[in-house]
Amino acid sequence: MVDTQLEYKEKWFEYMEYKPHNGQKKLHYPTKDTARFFVMVCGRRFGKTTASAMEATYYASQPNKRIWLVGLSYDKADLMFREIWRLMVIGHSNDIIRASEKDRFIKFKWGTTVEAKSADNPDSLVGEGLDLLIVDEAAKVKRKIWDMYLSPTLSDRKGKAIFITTPEGFNWIYDLYLLGKEDELWESHQAPSWDNHFAFPTGKSDQFILERKRNMSKEVFDQEYGAKFTSFAGRVYPFERDLDVGEFPYNPNLPTYCSIDFGYRMPAVGWFQIYRVGGIWHINMIDEIIHKTNIKTDELALKIKAKRYGVIKYYGDPAGMQAQGQSGMGDIEIFKKHGIVVNTKRDKTSRNIASGVSHLRGFIENAVGQRFFHVNKKCLGIMEDLENYRYPEVKEGQDLKQEPLKDGYHDHGCDMIRYFFINQFPIKQREFKVRAR
Repeated sequence: MVDTQLEYKEKWFEYMEYKPHNGQKKLHYPTKDTARFFVMVCGRRFGKTTASAMEATYYASQPNKRIWLVGLSYDKADLMFREIWRLMVIGHSNDIIRASEKDRFIKFKWGTTVEAKSADNPDSLVGEGLDLLIVDEAAKVKRKIWDMYLSPTLSDRKGKAIFITTPEGFNWIYDLYLLGKEDELWESHQAPSWDNHFAFPTGKSDQFILERKRNMSKEVFDQEYGAKFTSFAGRVYPFERDLDVGEFPYNPNLPTYCSIDFGYRMPAVGWFQIYRVGGIWHINMIDEIIHKTNIKTDELALKIKAKRYGVIKYYGDPAGMQAQGQSGMGDIEIFKKHGIVVNTKRDKTSRNIASGVSHLRGFIENAVGQRFFHVNKKCLGIMEDLENYRYPEVKEGQDLKQEPLKDGYHDHGCDMIRYFFINQFPIKQREFKVRAR
């Protein structure tokens, strides 16, 4: 940032009567001159919405800028938009060409526009030539929204993107955060709640912080207030990258199995190899197809066959038996047409999701801390799914729901793994045995 820009920003903040705290300054004053993409990971009550809105007003005060404020929903985007409306529209009618709260749009007489957008409405995220993009609570937004819709909008004018969020496990925002540590175009910061000395004058020893710490699990506190990337609170599986991921390539001397979740739009496929250590079965997941977009069943079958792993058995979702579409054929029947015979478990115990989840958890980590499920480092999709597959939030007075959330995104990969385990190692079977050809 050149001196003139720095001076102007400081004068603008002074004019707006805005005094950022030390944590907010990390957002406003980057350390890399080359950075265009900023990941700001913050704790609750950090003041991220205020900081985002003030950064947007700084851009909005300059001529011919295009600014988008993107939230998980319009309601979330409105938090930033209403702050800008309060600061730059109310009492400033002479500066406005057109402004609509309903349409979430402002155009200033110097040619700059500000729009609020929803990540839940991808059709609205079409356009090019942005100077500033702010994505609020970015960890809750799906990766494809950035990859397919938002990233292209910055190409023409080499615009700046700010991802500001509380962490939510090791999801795609964690990947972007790491880029900030190694890529000159990216800059990343972590800021716990107590960096906001206005809200917490005594820092980490503030009574509110101490009360939250006493009444929350360490995992949840570290995530929500410490702004740390942790295994996601409410997660279904005790999967840990540091413990469960490594070099586990295909070994032609080990039996290989393939498991399939056909999915309605986002199928998931995994390849597994098993072996004994000290009389105990270990399972390596060696490869995956984690498809986050729609794909025809015939095309998926061809992708699976192209892997050429010498699979002993294929396992899958019993729902694949159901006829679909104009062909009147189920997914399993279509796969059979391609020479892939999919085996399924249709007994009541195997079809019980809670039972299957409990069964799989015992392989990932048993009661004494032993771990038997290992994931090849190339299987990035399944890592993200395992880390973000979670139970619904339980509010006070509600009963605990035993089944995880069907979010339509992370559940397919986890279902696929579960199908492998309940078929290869049946729940009622006390001693696990390798299924022969």
